[in-house]
Amino acid sequence: MKKKLYQIPFERYQHKKNRLVVFTAVSLSLVVVFGAVSLWIYSSKGYYPTLPFEGGTKKEIVDKLKGSNEELVELALNNGYYWIGFEGNQEDGRNKMIRRMEDQGLEYIAYEGSGIFFGNKEKIIITGTMWTRNYVLYKVPAGSYLSKA
Repeated sequence: MKKKLYQIPFERYQHKKNRLVVFTAVSLSLVVVFGAVSLWIYSSKGYYPTLPFEGGTKKEIVDKLKGSNEELVELALNNGYYWIGFEGNQEDGRNKMIRRMEDQGLEYIAYEGSGIFFGNKEKIIITGTMWTRNYVLYKVPAGSYLSKA
C-alpha cells in the first residue's frame, strides 16, 4: 500500500485538533474573565479616583451627585468635617458654597488657591478639591456648618 505525500497521519491530525480546541477554550475563557472584570470595574465606579474621606463608596457618592441639579450635596461627616459635593465646575461650586455659608451668618473674606476664607468671631477655611472633571468636593469644619439633614 502506497502512502500519499499529502496525507497527514491520523495521530498528528488528532494532536493538532486537540491543541486547537484547548487554545480556543482558553481564549474564550480569557475573554469572558476580562469582560466580567471590566463590567465590575465600570459598575462599581472603580475607575474614579480614591475618595478623600470614609463614609461611602464611589458608586454611592456618584449616584448622590448625579441627581443634584448643580446643588450642594452633603456626602459625609468624618473626623470633624462635613464633606460637601457639587456636580459642575469649581467656580460655580465655590459661588454656591459662599452663598450657603453667608446664609448661615458667616462673612466671606477671600478665595485663595483651593481655600475659601470666612470669618466672624473666628476664621474658617473651606477647602475645595476637584475630585473628577465633573465633581468638586468641599471639606467644611463641622462646627461652622449647619447640616440640612
